[in-house]
Amino acid sequence: MNDENIYKLEVSLNVFRHLGLNLYSNVPAVLSELVANAWDAEAKVVSIVVDGQDEKTITIQDDGCGMDKDDLNDKFLKIGYQRREDKNAGQDFTPNLQRKVMGRKGIGKLSVFSISDEIKVYTKKKNGQLLALELSRDGIEEAINKQKNYYPKPINSPQDEIEGTGTKIILSKLKKKVNKSIDRNLKKRIARRFDIMDADFEVKFNGDTITYEDTEYFDKLEFAYVYGQYDADRLNLDKERVEEREKNTVSFTPEYGSGSDQTESVSGWIGLARSSGSLQLENGDNINKVSILSRGKVALEDILGGLGERGLYTKYVIGQINADFLDDTKQDDISTSSRQGFIEDDPRFMALRDFIHPEFKALGIKRNELKEAEGVKKATEIPAVEEWFEQLKGDRRKLAKRLFGKINQIIDPDNLEERKTLLKYAVLAFENLQYRDKLSELERIDISNLEAVIQVFSELDDIEAFWYHQITHERLEVIQKLRKCVESDEIERIIQKHVCDHLWLLDPSWDRATENPEFEKTVKAGFDKISDKLTKNQERYRIDIRYKKTSGVHVIIELKRPSVETSTSQVMEQLDRYINSLRKQLDANQESNPVIQAVCLVGKSLSDWENNLQREQESADALKAKHIRVITYQKLLKDAENSYKSYLEKYSERGRINDTVEAIEQYQPNARTLG
Repeated sequence: MNDENIYKLEVSLNVFRHLGLNLYSNVPAVLSELVANAWDAEAKVVSIVVDGQDEKTITIQDDGCGMDKDDLNDKFLKIGYQRREDKNAGQDFTPNLQRKVMGRKGIGKLSVFSISDEIKVYTKKKNGQLLALELSRDGIEEAINKQKNYYPKPINSPQDEIEGTGTKIILSKLKKKVNKSIDRNLKKRIARRFDIMDADFEVKFNGDTITYEDTEYFDKLEFAYVYGQYDADRLNLDKERVEEREKNTVSFTPEYGSGSDQTESVSGWIGLARSSGSLQLENGDNINKVSILSRGKVALEDILGGLGERGLYTKYVIGQINADFLDDTKQDDISTSSRQGFIEDDPRFMALRDFIHPEFKALGIKRNELKEAEGVKKATEIPAVEEWFEQLKGDRRKLAKRLFGKINQIIDPDNLEERKTLLKYAVLAFENLQYRDKLSELERIDISNLEAVIQVFSELDDIEAFWYHQITHERLEVIQKLRKCVESDEIERIIQKHVCDHLWLLDPSWDRATENPEFEKTVKAGFDKISDKLTKNQERYRIDIRYKKTSGVHVIIELKRPSVETSTSQVMEQLDRYINSLRKQLDANQESNPVIQAVCLVGKSLSDWENNLQREQESADALKAKHIRVITYQKLLKDAENSYKSYLEKYSERGRINDTVEAIEQYQPNARTLG
């Protein structure tokens, strides 16, 4: 042995297992390799037919140039045959139709074994005989294990198996998961893997021609950027919804070569879907992706995920970019073994990624603009919102436009009530933010400019008017509920809850009670001891005795049944005990000089008043000395209702924001004719 040949590099047939038997993981990717072979064979029509139910078969037949015995052995069955290096095969372009050749590595055809265990091949070249052979996964596996050559089995078949020229491949004994995955959606998935279907090349699935519409891309679009020589009519969008980008070339310095920059063109489109949900198809397919195609065939299923973009707009992006320079025969092959990806640190791929990244960001900005314009249009269909929007000037109008745009992105356009609710609160939110900004502006206002000061405070007063109006409405609802309770007389516990939960009914300054559960338990225990000493009538005539602290005041509330009549002396005697009990507990709790007020709610005037105003005043003075007030339910309701109603009447014609909000709430589409 020559001393220079003491080492030897061998390639085991086991490589075949990794390159072919387990190359791809999905049926569309496998079938796309066979369609690509038909393209390279200058076929005009390639047909895919799925037969059977539980045990399906897939037949792929084309009318291309076909193969003879030498072609089968030297090209089809030769692992790693590189057509583009073969000077006799047309190399980079097919000889007659001058198509850019798709095949390069010579291993894609082996992908059929990743879905099928048995493959039959029928082929006929012009003026040649029909040739047929069968390949089996089991036979190949056996040859690999025994390190022997594998010889496909010849098949006897009638010459009319193929009319004219072409190749037919039948895949049978499909894997179980493949059998289950083949359905009517296969046609759509194949359509998404190519950009070559035209008058010169037709792909059929179960007899139906595959078209660009089968991708299900274009019925989802609301806007798109178009690059290079791409036919924008395919997108099925109005012209104002399509923007032809001037930027359609990429530049890079080749890793191997002269070192000077190289400029290459791209074509295709990226677009925005009307809704993100529309990109999640019912069959489970996710088309929220931007595919990279090279020579008309998908070379990278999605580049979007590798850009690191996390903006909301990315959930709406879809597209296809053709970049033939990624598969340039004159340069090193940068596609991965499976031909479903690229070497990511290659200058060509990095240049493409640098080209696409800012385009995605521009698309995100465009989406905001579209949603803002559409949001304003939808919002101002409501006359009150239109009037409010028209009053805004300068930057405030821009901010409101953005706000409408955001609402437009999260709302169901057909849900009027939801839209009205969000717009109502959007107006309030906007005014509140505007209000806060004005607080900071107060320090910069020139006091000599009285007109500017008045303008600021008038708007602040308008906002305050709205909020007070809202509170008033809520309180009037409480008053109405309490009135019903009193009139019914039997639901006393509800009366008790309403009064104790809404202390402002007793005193407008008692707006909100402060909770101290532990101390309230102590107070209640003390009150229970006193209640144990009440007579049966005293106990029966009372609904409850309660304690609350609010606005720094300790309040004792005794509620009498609306039908009960009592006297000044009885009220004073009972409540004085509770006041003393509470005072002792506050002293024990080390609270000095506590303010204690007691209120007794009754259904009827005290018996000793007897419609005598002087006696009633004397009674009130005596009770006041003990920090006790007696109020009838009727007076409580009347005073509260009158107080808040007078406010509503006073401000019913006032409040720009209040008017806007009410008009939004009452809006109905038939109330205005939209032009």
